[in-house]
This record gives sequence, structure tokens and C-alpha cells, in this order.
Amino acid sequence: MEKSKFVYIGSLVILTVLLVLVFYHPVATEGKYSEVQWVQLLEKGTERIIQFDIINHEQKDINYTIIVTVDEKKYTEDVLIRKGGKFTYIHHIYPERLTEGDVTFVVYKEGESLPIEEVTYCLK
Repeated sequence: MEKSKFVYIGSLVILTVLLVLVFYHPVATEGKYSEVQWVQLLEKGTERIIQFDIINHEQKDINYTIIVTVDEKKYTEDVLIRKGGKFTYIHHIYPERLTEGDVTFVVYKEGESLPIEEVTYCLK
């Protein structure tokens, strides 16, 4: 009888621990990363538009470099995004200026050699 009592109490302790783990979810208010969201290739009349947001979830201001390559011609923009801030990037592409039709955009975070986002479109 004494052994079953210990098993019963042990089972209750384990069940309590499991219930606490199931219902206890530490809430992280902010991540510690940067991300690119809402990447869109829009078509308006005769032009195409690349639009995306860069979001800085980190606890410090960060510089980003955006490189858009259209048929091997590079357009570079450096932006500073405040901690917790967002930057919307827009680039217009005119079809009459395209030869091959390859469009690539790459976003780098300051001090990193690997991009946080890289996307290529073939527009022809």
C-alpha cells in the first residue's frame, strides 16, 4: 500500500510539472534579428515595381545595404533603420530599358558578409 501511495504522489508531481510547462509560455516581445517582409513585384502600366520592407527587431540602430541589379547594372542604397523600425524600399523598372530581364535584389546587414535576403526575378 505504501508503494502505491508514492507512485500516486509522484504521478501528481509529474502531472503538475507537465501542466505548468504546457501553460507557461514566456512571451518574447521582440526578436533579435533583422528581416525582409512583404516582398512584392508589382506591375503598374508599363513599369514594374519591386517593393519590400526591412524590419529591424534588434535593440540597436543598424545600417543596411540594398543592392538591386537590373541586367548587370547595379543600384546601391545604404539606409539606417532605428531599433524596432521599418524601412520600405521601392525600385521602379521600365521594360523598355531591359535587355536580358534579370532583376536581383540583395539586402546586407552592416558587418555581415551573408545577405539577410536575396531574390531574383526574370522579367522577360
